[in-house]
Amino acid sequence: MLADETIRLTSAKGRQHQGEPRRIVYRRGDDKLFVFITHDFGRAAQAIADLYKQRWQIEVFFKWIKQNLKIKRFLGASQNAAPIQVIIAMIAYLLIRLGRQALPNSLSLQEWARLISANILAKKSSPELAAPPKPTSPPINNQQVAIGFG
Repeated sequence: MLADETIRLTSAKGRQHQGEPRRIVYRRGDDKLFVFITHDFGRAAQAIADLYKQRWQIEVFFKWIKQNLKIKRFLGASQNAAPIQVIIAMIAYLLIRLGRQALPNSLSLQEWARLISANILAKKSSPELAAPPKPTSPPINNQQVAIGFG
């Protein structure tokens, strides 16, 4: 902990707040500095820094959810709808990840998800999905073909 001090806010908006806030300056192990402003004078400075670290891990988790689970909107309005939808999305993500690990190839998680989505009703095994598509017509030789008009 580099600093634990009471400060005074001088802006017009800052003066509207009740009381003077506490400023905590914390240095992480990799020499990165963090400055926390709080009205919590009951906790130790290290405890406040630890709380912000936990909060950041929650933010990183929700960022991961948005990037990987592709939940665009919640489908239900009940109190349980959002947690259930997140859990279902996490299960789907983990199943895709397990499938990718079971069949190592060059497909990304996103490509696996697209394959599964496109073939959800097809009766194909995972190795069949992972195999490259077979050509539908014979390849054209590099021979020149003369076309005459008569």
